[in-house]
Amino acid sequence: MIKNLSLIFTVVVALCLSACSSPMKIVASWINTEEIKPEPYKSVFIIALTGNLEAKRAIENDLATNAEARGIKAYKSIVVFGPFSGKSSIPSKDIISKKVAELGCEAIFTVALVDKEITTTYVPSSTTVVGAPYYPTYPYYGSFGGYYAYSAIYYDPGYYSTDKKYSLEANVYDAKSEKLIISIESKAANPSGIQKSSKQYTTLLADEISRLRPQRK
Repeated sequence: MIKNLSLIFTVVVALCLSACSSPMKIVASWINTEEIKPEPYKSVFIIALTGNLEAKRAIENDLATNAEARGIKAYKSIVVFGPFSGKSSIPSKDIISKKVAELGCEAIFTVALVDKEITTTYVPSSTTVVGAPYYPTYPYYGSFGGYYAYSAIYYDPGYYSTDKKYSLEANVYDAKSEKLIISIESKAANPSGIQKSSKQYTTLLADEISRLRPQRK
């Protein structure tokens, strides 16, 4: 019985640690120290390059919220150009550059999904009985009904488990020179929904950009 309780405790701890771990993290970042300006950009044009309209709207809205909280004027492509999906409907680079110049934006912020890995595995069924392993310690073990009522029987039917892993890349370009200023690569494992994941992701990006930028003296 003690052995079984120890096993249950170990499983519970593992589940808690898994639940508390973040499904999203930054794995690499880079800043162009030769081109970065000492003063932060005052305006930015945001483009989430995805055909998923809900994800595009969520990411652009959350990035704009983070930018405006730092005093940066933000323009969203979904507002300026409307929703678009597929390569055929994406505005050309020249059209975007022209609009960015018209708006007076100093930077261009892009977010794109660069890799996606979906793995499906089969988890076989299992049955676990927690109770005294010997017979008959107590009189009501003399029947199946008595034993079944006393012992805890857990049956887990077989099922398919799907793991989804995404690689995302966020880039900041200087609007005038069009040179890459900041690049951030992130990984997301089994995200728990577009709205929640978008807020987590954009907050990570904002914090990382603040960390990368040289501190003003």
